[in-house]
Amino acid sequence: MERRSRGRTPVLVAASMAVLAVLAAGTVLGAPSDDRTPGPHGSAPAAPSPSGRLPGPQSQDALFGCPERHPVFTRHVPPIMHIQEEREKAQRLAAMSGAGWSVAFAEPTRLGVFAFVDGDFDAAEPLLLAAGASHVWERDQGPEFGNGDDREALVSQGLQWALERPMTEVRRALAGLPDDGEFAYWNEAGAIFVQWKRPLPTQVAALAESRLAGALVVVEETAYSPREITAASNRIFAAAERGEIPASLTSGGSCGDLSGVLIGVEPESLGARGPELQERLVRIARAPVHVVPQEPARAL
Repeated sequence: MERRSRGRTPVLVAASMAVLAVLAAGTVLGAPSDDRTPGPHGSAPAAPSPSGRLPGPQSQDALFGCPERHPVFTRHVPPIMHIQEEREKAQRLAAMSGAGWSVAFAEPTRLGVFAFVDGDFDAAEPLLLAAGASHVWERDQGPEFGNGDDREALVSQGLQWALERPMTEVRRALAGLPDDGEFAYWNEAGAIFVQWKRPLPTQVAALAESRLAGALVVVEETAYSPREITAASNRIFAAAERGEIPASLTSGGSCGDLSGVLIGVEPESLGARGPELQERLVRIARAPVHVVPQEPARAL
């Protein structure tokens, strides 16, 4: 097991760094870290034309479903299988110690029982793995984790570290496909969350509910690809720069489920014109748009 350096690592990763729109100002809404992934689908978009361009919808519901948060922050997390057996294993591991080391605590997770060690890690790790631990970590990972006292944060970080190999395997399985999706660590579920534009390619569909390197792979179809959302958002901001939008835009990004574009508008310039402005932006973006009031970012 590779020893980990101290400090947190980000929760989400993107299939492409081109996921985010080019913003005039502000921050990206609905984009945890520097990416998104899906949630319950919003209104269904028109299919892309043969040229690859998105046809311009003539109208849309004033408030189509546009979750602002990534699904890994909102989805129900399934229970740990065989939880009683896993708790008993954790108790046995927590009682273990040796010359120069001891187990600070052990915790059941959806990727097995994690053991966190004080003292001689190199001596402890092989013994704990042989005793049934799925992963072994040093307890003291630095001040971000309360110098080892923040158990919840340590387990969450351990889950992400344990998901790095499955993430690599998912990327390898989908190598060579167009950038029509993105991936996320779903730490709490011990899973990799894959978001991909419908219809799913065979390689993506084959991953659904499978396990790679011990982790569940969850696949969700989306209405648009990240690059289509980026292009739609960029069209809106380009129109704003040309003075074609009678409002002050503060941010742009995607809905949490990639069902459309999420645009922040300065509240005073938005007023009660939300539905009207939204319809106008739909025609410009050629994709569903959800407008929300948002104050511009202030310099500290």
